[in-house]
Amino acid sequence: MIKRATFWERPGWLFCILLFLLHFASVKLTLFCAVTPEKVVVVWLPNAVLLAALVRFNGQRAPLMAALTFSSDILANLGTFPLHEAVLLSIINLFEVMLSFLLMRRSGATFRLQRTQDLLRFVVAGPIAGTLAAALMAAVVMQQIGGDTTPYLTLARLWWFGDALGLLIYTPMLLAFTYPPRQRRRRTWLDDAGLALTLLLATAVLFAQGRTIDSFPVTPTLLLPAVAVIAFRFGIRMTTLFVALISLGMAMTMTAHFKPFGDVPVYLETLHAQEFILTLCIVGIGFAVMLNELRMRERELESRVQERTQELEQSNQLLAAMSATDGLTGIANRRRFDQMLNAEWSRAWRGRQPLTVAMLDVDLFKQYNDHYGHQAGDEVLREVAQALAAQVRRCGDFVARYGGEEFAVISQSTDAEHARTTAGMMCAAVEALRIPHALSPHGVVTVSVGMAVTVPDADSDAAGLLKHADAALYRAKQLGRNRAELADAL
Repeated sequence: MIKRATFWERPGWLFCILLFLLHFASVKLTLFCAVTPEKVVVVWLPNAVLLAALVRFNGQRAPLMAALTFSSDILANLGTFPLHEAVLLSIINLFEVMLSFLLMRRSGATFRLQRTQDLLRFVVAGPIAGTLAAALMAAVVMQQIGGDTTPYLTLARLWWFGDALGLLIYTPMLLAFTYPPRQRRRRTWLDDAGLALTLLLATAVLFAQGRTIDSFPVTPTLLLPAVAVIAFRFGIRMTTLFVALISLGMAMTMTAHFKPFGDVPVYLETLHAQEFILTLCIVGIGFAVMLNELRMRERELESRVQERTQELEQSNQLLAAMSATDGLTGIANRRRFDQMLNAEWSRAWRGRQPLTVAMLDVDLFKQYNDHYGHQAGDEVLREVAQALAAQVRRCGDFVARYGGEEFAVISQSTDAEHARTTAGMMCAAVEALRIPHALSPHGVVTVSVGMAVTVPDADSDAAGLLKHADAALYRAKQLGRNRAELADAL
């Protein structure tokens, strides 16, 4: 199986074979369905096939694709035109497509043709400029080589309108079906029923031959509201397909002498048909592209809003983290500690579980600052904070800078003995840093720890727990520092 992405990345040999066959079939289909017995072309399809291929691949292997379609054009036209005339007309068709493609590229149009400005650039480059230049040359060939007695301007106009409508209808359709839809729409049974009724209406209109029903004229104009509804409900793909089917169906009815515009001369009937198909394109394809662009802009706006919302959420999270983080040490600050203490107090109260709070103080920190300087003191606070954070991270506890050289810890200790062990580990972790302190009896920076353990009840509160932990800290300092003391039972 051929992968879609690989198939549409570069025109390989299989695509080139399909291009040749599709172009050949489109020439035969046009000659069979869209050319009246008077040899008047209503809509010329093949040029749209080559233009869509060039646009889809951005001109990759353009000489090869041009050679293939040129050969296909000659082979398909041999039964209708002499060889020399078929070659000349094929050259003109090739010139028309290449000029249209170069003008599109020069205009800077996005080749998906899903924005209004890109569609307008395509219309100017192809259906207006490219086909007009080709029509002026083709009329000369048909008169001077083919011996056509139709007035020159009439021949040029018929070629121009037929080729322009072919490019305008089938190029967007082919491109729409070669790109995956950006967003799949959910179809309901009402949509399918409406589409079926629209096709039935189109069939009735095309075969009505301009008659009236109860004095109401049945003309192709009735299809204009239907194509607008299809554009609104189904998007570009289905709209271009519907317009293509209607234009081809109208050409077929004209070749079969059904005369959808009434009993009028063939050239006037062709002009009416081309005018109607042009209106159908403007209403259908133009409306579908405008709606698609609006939806694309809406999605872009929603994407931008989502991005801005995510950025705002990230900024809020960063601000929340900054407001809860101590700027010097990088651990939680006093505000965050108070929030956590209240939350843990409530949790422990509901679960009837013990809660432990530890207050820590860097021993003789004022003396350290006076001796080593405030910058060295700040560095000590950072290192102590990281050592404490490493300890409580292993225990699943919470540490914060309480203020100055004081730190506070909320512990999940289950009893007094476990609380003593945790506090001893914190003292040992700080002492293990081996930060010199000449004015300390221990010779290095140490901390004193006071801990309090309680099971919250209606007669106690978090403030009381902190007060007892602070009292235990004071006792640890009084007993020689670099030690942990546990408060009396609350």
